[in-house]
Amino acid sequence: MDFYTIFKLLHVLCALAWVGGGMTLLVASLLASRANNDAGLMAGLDLMNRLGKTWFVPASLLTVVFGAVVATLGGMWGELWVILGLAGFASTFLTGLLLLEPEGRRIGALVEAGDMAGAIAGGRRLMTVGKFDYTVMLMVIVDMVAKPGPGDVAVLGVMAVAVIAGAVFFLGPILARTPAAA
Repeated sequence: MDFYTIFKLLHVLCALAWVGGGMTLLVASLLASRANNDAGLMAGLDLMNRLGKTWFVPASLLTVVFGAVVATLGGMWGELWVILGLAGFASTFLTGLLLLEPEGRRIGALVEAGDMAGAIAGGRRLMTVGKFDYTVMLMVIVDMVAKPGPGDVAVLGVMAVAVIAGAVFFLGPILARTPAAA
């Protein structure tokens, strides 16, 4: 096995750990939420919070590092799909940094203050942001598999529509709320 193949394998394994693990926790929390199982919802959110810095951040960073090595070894830095993959990573990184992490801290403070109703409402908002985050991640996976170039208008269009629809559908209602209504 050559270095390119080794680093490509490491890239895929880290992506599985990052995206697959997070998707599993998101689905488990969504199922608990839909079943009106507030304790299950909070347990899922607590697990996501605890794994955030110890599992998801390292897995995401290693995914990017190994992907960068693969792109360098394969001479792929000018490929549109590589640039789009990095843009998708940047989006999920910023979503985590600017939306998920602060909301998670706020939920933790609400739990410590004994405001479980507020914490549950915050948890539902956090899952909605997580749905958008995973919309982007799934489009990154589509990007990595389809490897679209500038001429692949249909694939690029579907990916763009999916991300825009995810933003409108998942983030729109959250961002449209006024501070007094939140």
